[in-house]
Amino acid sequence: MRALVFATLCCFWGELAAADSLTLLTEEYPPYNMSGKDGAVGVSTEIVRELMKATGTEYSIAVYPWARAIALARTQVNTCVFSMSRTAEREPLYKWVGPLVANEWTLFAKRPASRPESIEATMHTRIGSYQGDAIVTWLQTRGHTVEIAPNDEVNPRKLMLDRIDFWATGRLIGQFRLRQQGLDQAIEPVLTFNRTDMYLACQRGMPDETIARLNRELDALVKRGVVRKIYSDHGYAP
Repeated sequence: MRALVFATLCCFWGELAAADSLTLLTEEYPPYNMSGKDGAVGVSTEIVRELMKATGTEYSIAVYPWARAIALARTQVNTCVFSMSRTAEREPLYKWVGPLVANEWTLFAKRPASRPESIEATMHTRIGSYQGDAIVTWLQTRGHTVEIAPNDEVNPRKLMLDRIDFWATGRLIGQFRLRQQGLDQAIEPVLTFNRTDMYLACQRGMPDETIARLNRELDALVKRGVVRKIYSDHGYAP
């Protein structure tokens, strides 16, 4: 009987531990999150890892195409996605932990480039973005024409081939990709048109107390200077 009770308790606690384990999904969005030699790396990834460590949470991180990552985080229990811009359209779809990092939405253009005075001045141009990015919806709801690529990596080449007039992406990721593709002397940022905070967005079934605990610990990491040091280690300032 004791053996049966012990086995039952072990099974119960094993199921409880499994339920508390989080699946964290992200995309190739350097320098915030990206694939590395030993798994996911980047500014946001390191912040999330520190957060999981601080809360004693078991977790795994996987890098997915963005559209699939955000869909899974909406439908799969104990699943979260980062780094996600918190927009009005997305607000009711997830529970939010953050902000983790800030992101300046910027238009890039081929040199020599004219510099639009505002995003409204680009209304009749072709702007490149990619599937699932919050920038797409933001621009489309304001009447802009957006050329949607399957991923952001192809947009610098589309710009060089004059298939789009501007490329809309985060300033840091744009600069990262241009250096990566050897195009940093051919393409330049011309307008920062919005700034968003990016979060860890979790499936709606996540317990409120879990979300509250993660937010408290993240605030503590910020106050202790942990987040600032992660930024600094990557050569950026928060």
